[in-house]
Amino acid sequence: MSDVAVTHPSQDESAYRRFLKCYYLTHFWYDFIFAYAIYTLYFSLRGMSVFAISLLLTWWSIAAMLAEVPTGALADSWSRRKMLVLAPLIKALCFVTWYFADRSFYLLALGFLLWAIGSAFRSGTSEALLYDTLVHRGNTDDYAQVLGKRKFYVYIGGAISTISGGFIASYRIDWAILFSVAPLLLSAFHALQMEEAPKVRSTEEIHYLQHIRLALREMRSNKVLLYLTLYLWGVSVFGATEEFDQLYYRLAGLPIIAFGVVSSVWFSCDAVAARLAYRMKTRTYVLYALPVASALLLVFVFRFPSLPGIGLLLLACALTTPVRVVVESRLQHSIVGVSRATVTSAIALLLEIPVFGLSLGLIAKAWGLPAIYLASAMLLFAVTVWAFGMRKRMEAKPARGTAAEERREGAP
Repeated sequence: MSDVAVTHPSQDESAYRRFLKCYYLTHFWYDFIFAYAIYTLYFSLRGMSVFAISLLLTWWSIAAMLAEVPTGALADSWSRRKMLVLAPLIKALCFVTWYFADRSFYLLALGFLLWAIGSAFRSGTSEALLYDTLVHRGNTDDYAQVLGKRKFYVYIGGAISTISGGFIASYRIDWAILFSVAPLLLSAFHALQMEEAPKVRSTEEIHYLQHIRLALREMRSNKVLLYLTLYLWGVSVFGATEEFDQLYYRLAGLPIIAFGVVSSVWFSCDAVAARLAYRMKTRTYVLYALPVASALLLVFVFRFPSLPGIGLLLLACALTTPVRVVVESRLQHSIVGVSRATVTSAIALLLEIPVFGLSLGLIAKAWGLPAIYLASAMLLFAVTVWAFGMRKRMEAKPARGTAAEERREGAP
């Protein structure tokens, strides 16, 4: 008789459901952060000027960029599950540091460094682990649906935590900082429960630096990957404008007590949009119609700073969420190399380059705060028109090839 154990389909399905449950929960708790609602206010109350806060945020972006590709390569050469366990623990140290920082600029900067490293541990790693798991089961077509559902839970966690964080801070603001550690411990616990599927191709003979070299080679040679990355860069403009949203709220006359509520609504809208994104993956026209509609809404946001304008801003942001989910899914399908996490991290690095933030800051200084939304509308419209013209060249297909081929390509 054969000594090979037979895995029953029911057992395999149960293991898959358990993986998805832990996968969703570790992401839910990772962004269930009470401090999100008030941390810039916390810095201000600790004596930081607006300029000092901007320096901290810039340092955060730079640190995240520097950590992206190295941590992606580490995920390709080490355990992705262990990376996802360590990420929230490192991020938790950020809030512990902030709690004891008092008025120290350098301790606040240290906290941002820890946060950036923790986020880099997850960036690329999470997507690669999910994709490998789906490939192992032969369910790669479900990637967009699972990714959208993951984002749904992340946004729901953000919606609940921002309202809760504002409530906690109304009693004592530093509690919102310290209590943010608890959800991160839960995130690490659920990551520990996940089973790690084999990588799409064996990487045991690929070393750390080879992963970086292979990833850069693929970024140069894979045109589909390049075009999708450029489109994702354009439709991700809201990642930069959101840094200015609270200033817009104040300009529009929103009471400060309602800031947390608006943030919660923003998370909720994005949650619904991400949850439904997978239904749009075969409706190509949606990838272009939604960003154009978002750009038109931003024109009204620019022209009429008001409470209704805040609502239009939230809607404009939500319209691009399903587009980002679908494009991210196509990105994973377009990666053909062995260094999946490294390539994904390299893409994240490109998206984090602080070009948007610096440019929008200069625009706001020259023409006023609302002008940044007009500039964003123009960029969004231009990138969408370009992507529509390139749509035939951005059709991604599931990766194929062998590990041996990759190792030969990566050989010196």
